[in-house]
Amino acid sequence: MESKEIAQIKKDLIQWLDDFSVTSNESIIKYTESLETSADPVDRASAQSEMDYTFNRLCRAGLNKENVLNALRKIDDGSYGICEECEEEIPIKRLKAIPDARYCITCQAEMEKAIA
Repeated sequence: MESKEIAQIKKDLIQWLDDFSVTSNESIIKYTESLETSADPVDRASAQSEMDYTFNRLCRAGLNKENVLNALRKIDDGSYGICEECEEEIPIKRLKAIPDARYCITCQAEMEKAIA
């Protein structure tokens, strides 16, 4: 695997983490302030609903954050791009599309098939 390609993927993953942190903080501040400043019960309920939606979205993204951190650890220890199931190399095209991929396409498909 080309180290230049891996370096770009690492850069992209780090950028994603930075963007996630900024977005999370901004969302929390925005909705907390709107709850504190709104006197109207309907506005407060609407703000609460929006905040609940945002927190759910952030929680789902938080799961992805763990995958991104795991991918960065693998890049650093040299095991990035190796399928956790069959231990074959994951194609670079897949890693570019899904930088936190843990499995090759074949193993991922088999796992999804077993769940369904």
